[in-house]
Amino acid sequence: WRGILKINKLSHVRNGKVIYSEDNIYNVLHQLGESFLLSVCFANDGSLLPSNYYFGLDNRTTISINDTISSITDEPTSGGYLRQPISSNTGFTIASFSGIFRATTPTLIFTATGAGFGPVKNLFMTTTSDNTGYLISSAPLSNTVTLASGDTLNLTMSLQLHDCP
Repeated sequence: WRGILKINKLSHVRNGKVIYSEDNIYNVLHQLGESFLLSVCFANDGSLLPSNYYFGLDNRTTISINDTISSITDEPTSGGYLRQPISSNTGFTIASFSGIFRATTPTLIFTATGAGFGPVKNLFMTTTSDNTGYLISSAPLSNTVTLASGDTLNLTMSLQLHDCP
């Protein structure tokens, strides 16, 4: 099973031109992320539900189902990098595609400002903007990406509980 998240489209843009793109990137659902989702949905533990989910970039060499928030390494700390929040209440569009419901994100835009950042080769989803909370899933990119000042990394993703197409 390919987890719950799929990066539908990733584009690295420099000077208004796409210099790298990748589609249909599947993820690893981490064990504690799975526990978190099941607890919120089926154990009536709404206290775990964050106001936002956060998406970030890092440069882990490998991704394992046992990874936790402390496993994240080489997350950028300069160049205007910030984890991108999406509201857990209003940030996802839920719709059926060929009979399978998906929660789709708006386009997430990571912008390098004042300086570049990277290299990065993974996208991750967590419940916090810091190093607490739950690491839910991670998706490895096929290539390492380094952003120069002014570059953007644009991503759209979908989440579903049915085997990702």
